[in-house]
Amino acid sequence: MNTGEPRWADLDEATVRVRAMQTKLHHWAVSDPDRLFDDVFNLVHDRDFLTVAWGRVKSNKGARTAGVDRRIPA
Repeated sequence: MNTGEPRWADLDEATVRVRAMQTKLHHWAVSDPDRLFDDVFNLVHDRDFLTVAWGRVKSNKGARTAGVDRRIPA
């Protein structure tokens, strides 16, 4: 059913798009060292960046140990 909600990409799709954006940002930063990146907030809230971040957190060693709430993330 199409609810109109944006779809969350799977980790592989998201990783490809995040790496492309990181490459683009790197080229911009190298070509213009004085450039200001004033739209970082939108990157932090981008679904692809969040998907990749969650994949990294979920796959690290600490993800398999309980936190202060004694729960392990799903």
